[in-house]
Formats: sequence, C-alpha cells, structure tokens
Amino acid sequence: MTTTSLLSLGSSALYAANAQLLTTSNNIANANTPGYSRQSVELATAGSAYNGSGYFGRGVTVSTVTRAANMFLSQQAVATGSAAAADGVRRDMLQQLEKVFAGGEAGLGHAATQIFNAFADVAANPSDLAARQAVLGRLEDFASLVRSSSDQIEALQANLVHDVQGGLSEVNTLAREMASLNLSIAAATNRGHSPNELLDQRDELVRRIGAQMQVQTVLAPDQTMAVYVGSGQTLVLGGASFKLVPQADTHDSSRIGVAIDINGQLTQLPTEAIGEGQVAGLLRFQRDDLAEARSRLGQLVSGLGLALNDQQALGLDLSGQPGSPLFRIQGPQVLPAGTNARDGGGGFVADVGISIADPSALVASEYLLEPDPASDGQYTLTRLVDGKVFPPLYNGDTVDGFALAIGDNAPAAGESFLLKPVSNAAAGITVVLKNPRGLAAANPLTGVVNPANTGTATIAALTVEAPPAAGYQPLTLRFTDDAGNYELLDADSTPLATGTHTAGVPIRHDGVALSLNGLPRSGDRISLSPTSHPAASNGNALRFDNLANRGLIDGVTVGDAYANVLADVGVRVQGAVASADNTATVAARARAELSTDVGVNLDEEAARLIQFQQSYQAAAKMLQTAQTLFDALLASVSR
Repeated sequence: MTTTSLLSLGSSALYAANAQLLTTSNNIANANTPGYSRQSVELATAGSAYNGSGYFGRGVTVSTVTRAANMFLSQQAVATGSAAAADGVRRDMLQQLEKVFAGGEAGLGHAATQIFNAFADVAANPSDLAARQAVLGRLEDFASLVRSSSDQIEALQANLVHDVQGGLSEVNTLAREMASLNLSIAAATNRGHSPNELLDQRDELVRRIGAQMQVQTVLAPDQTMAVYVGSGQTLVLGGASFKLVPQADTHDSSRIGVAIDINGQLTQLPTEAIGEGQVAGLLRFQRDDLAEARSRLGQLVSGLGLALNDQQALGLDLSGQPGSPLFRIQGPQVLPAGTNARDGGGGFVADVGISIADPSALVASEYLLEPDPASDGQYTLTRLVDGKVFPPLYNGDTVDGFALAIGDNAPAAGESFLLKPVSNAAAGITVVLKNPRGLAAANPLTGVVNPANTGTATIAALTVEAPPAAGYQPLTLRFTDDAGNYELLDADSTPLATGTHTAGVPIRHDGVALSLNGLPRSGDRISLSPTSHPAASNGNALRFDNLANRGLIDGVTVGDAYANVLADVGVRVQGAVASADNTATVAARARAELSTDVGVNLDEEAARLIQFQQSYQAAAKMLQTAQTLFDALLASVSR
C-alpha cells in the first residue's frame, strides 16, 4: 500500500466522519423543531483493488442522508390528533353552552316559579293593582331572560360559523403550500437524494390539515403525496390543490356546511364524511347540540308562554273583558330546501305550513318532511333529534303537538322541508300586556247554589276550558230526580242539554266544566251567570297558579322540564370532557411513539457525537501518519 492510498483512505474517512458530525449536530439543533425527523448518514464501502497480494479496500463513501420515517405511526398520530381536536372543540363549545342554561335564581326555572308566585298573590287579592303589576314585572323578567338565552345561543352559532370559516381558510392555505412542496419534492427526488427537510415540512402540513379535518394520504411513485377529505374528495393531487368553501345549509341559511370546489363544481361534504378535526367537531356541535338546545329553549317558551296566553284568554280583566295575550311568541317555521322548485319571482312553489295543536305535546326537535314519491298526498316525517320516522302522514294530520297543513301547491317528489315547531319561539319573545288592569284574574262565570235546595251538593270548581261558542250566557243546572239526572236550561228555561251526574266527574257543556261535592236532590238548582264584579273574582288567577303543577312541557311541569334541560346539558358536558381527555391521551401517546421512533433523542445524539468525534480524530491520525510516511520517503530519496 502506498502513502497515496493511505491519504485517500484517510480523506474518505475524514469526510465520512465529518458528514456524520454535521448530521448529528443538525439533529441536536433541531431537537425541538416541530415535525423534524432524525437524520442519519448512509455510508458505503468504496470498493477494493487487487494488487497481487489480495484485495485492499479503497475507503468509504457517503451515499446519502436519510430521515427516520414510519408511515404507520405518522398516520396514527394524524388520525388520533384529528379525533382529539374534534372532541376538544366540542367540549369547549358545550362548556360555553352550559352557561346559557343557568341554575338557581339565575335560571329560567326560578323565573317561571316567580310568575306563578305572583299569580298566587293576585289570587289572594284580585283587585290589588300592585300585585297585578308584580305579575307583569315577573313576565318581563322571564321574557328578558329567555331573550338573553336565545341571544347567547345565536352568538354561539355566529362564533361557530366564524371558526369553521377560519378552519377552512387554514386548510386551503396549507393545501396550497403542500401542492407547492409536492413539486419541490418531486424535483429534488429526481436528483437521486431524499429532500429530508421538505418531507418533514410536508408531514407537518398533513398534521395541521388533520387538526382541522380527517384526511387520507397516498404516496405516489414520484414521492408526491395526494390528500383526500370527506368521502374521497381530492384536496391535494401532485402540484394541484382544490378549495374547501363554506356553504350554507340547504334548508337553514344561518347554519354552515362545507363543500369542496373541484374545477368549479361544488360537492357538499356531509358532517359524517368530514370525520374528525376541529371543523368536524364544530359541525357536530351545530347539528347535535346547538340545534337541540335551541329547540329545548323554544319548547319551554312555547309550553309555558302559550299556556299562559291561553289561560289569559279564559278569564276577565278588571273591565270585564276577555283577557288579551300576555306574550308575543314567534310561531312555527317551515324552511324549504334551496333546491326546491321556484316560481318566476324566485319564490318557492310548494305551500307547506304547520300550526301548534297542543303546546304541551311539543317535542324539542326539528323535523324533515319529504313527499312519498310512491303515494300522492302522503308524506314521510323524520324527527331529527332521535331519527324516528313516523307512519305516513297526510294533510291535516297532527304529530308531536303540531298539525301539518299542505296548501293547493303540494310538494313535488324530491323536495324536502325543515319543520321547526319550537326552535324560533324564544327569539324576540315580548310581553305585550302593559296595563295591570288587563290581567284576566276573574272567572267569566259565577256559580250560585240555590239556598232552597234540599240536597247537599255544593260547587267544588267552576272552570272555563274554552270560550263558549255562544259567549258567556246565564245557565241553570236543574236536577230532575234523586239519581243525578239533570237538564241544563238557558235564560228562557229552554233545555240545552241533559245528562246524569256522576260523583267526581265534572259536568261539561260548551267549554264550561262544573265539579260538585255532595249529593243533589230532585229539584235542586245551580245558577251559572256571567261575572258582574271581576275585581272580586280570583277564579282565573287560581288557574294561573295551578299551571305550575300541570304537565305543560311534554308531560312534565315547567320546573321539572328546566331541570331536565340542566341535567341533559350537564351530562353532555361531562361526556364531552371525558371523551376529550381520552382522545387527547391517545393522541399524546401516538405522538410520543412517533417521536420515539423518528424523533431526536439528545442522549443518543450526544453518544453518537462522541463516537463520530473519535472517528474524525482517528481519520485525522491516518492523514497525519500518511504525511509522516510521505515526509520520510522524501527524505530518504533526497539523500
């Protein structure tokens, strides 16, 4: 072996050791750089040469610099990060929603109780204007609290729309950057070496896109990466990227959805298809939590507010007039799909409406109505809160407390309608009764037992259940025998109705119910006459107070209904917190596993630094030895 070959060996060894030192130092420098993957120098023997005594090595060559990569762990980290982001943002939104439904004295349940208590005070003294004014004050408190709650819900909706738009904007920016990186990576790969930093940057972009929505990636032979979202829609393909756009819900323009624009063609991405990520979490909250919260609030307002209005209409105010409404409450709403047929003026052709039939039977939900293409005049109704599909419906049918009304222009096959019986009830609720004298505390009818009666029958209750068709006219109930048979006479003693009284069962006629205690005898009479002194009557005020114990909200009292809302929201928050904690733990574990496999371990790099330093020093020693030998050779030749 010559000194020249020794110099060559030393030089190659020195170069290799220097490359390893540089790469290790770069690893240490980027130990905390997001998305950085550990790099290493790939060495190869430089071959050997035969000189008659055998094959002698020619040293070492640096083949390339590679990066540690694990496709499976990378995909796991992105997927678990997407799930954690979705659960985290839903938890945050639910915690904000929980503040809308306050408990204790700040809550709607307490405000409703205060209304009933105020009516009890009026019942105790129906002519007291101060007590009547207190009722109006409690009604205003309730309406104000409802409006505040509704405004907070709509603020959450507006913030959600803003956040979704921001998320889509970020995804679009990242997608453009990734398409540009794909081109750079393909060009660099053609040079025969891996562009490690560019690959790291691309993986980091995938992770950041995944934080917004679930993605699938496919690596092409030219090392470009395709990214797919939704149910397989292309977001990035080679050097091209496509745009995600916010799109209003097909029925309700206040709600946001997501579409992808591929060469000018918009494709809607269902919430389920978006999968995970912050955008998906926000859309799920909008669909599953916020819409139901709006309906629950509207159900409370409809059940209580309409019951109070109805009861007000059954009484008399201090002027002897039937009560006018206490509240103005927005009615039900029908929203056609944007794709439904329109007329020349841009209005929708189909005429579909709904009306409240029984406020106490209303359910906190929205509904999807679709014509049955196989049966003319038949409709399919789906309750969105639980997915229940009702038996086929026809015009005029009643379900869940509301009635379906189809006009002359019936919907065509393929059209759909979002029915909102209660969702809008809370928005803009106002107290329209301003004069305390207008509070209808008096019963419209007064009952008097004839003092000459021989039986023991007394009036237990006289209730107006609906305004009589003929108005409030004098009536006389006369018993014709001791068996309880009776006839109802008008002011001219003309029989209007006959029947048999059964103990414990009210006698009903034209919206009036009369309950008796004791036993009537033949010839006994009870007179019913319009109330002439409403200031002295508290009958309807007592009915107002009794509403507190009636099942006004889907079969339960107002207090219990609000308690159920608080419990439901609380359970959702607890579940969301648990899910967010769990998926965050899984995501952290996946990131840790990926970091362990491809990240920088400073202890290991420090050990390698010492190892490569020794290699460098040994290579330098080789060169020093070669130089010494060469100098000795020159000296011997010169003698």
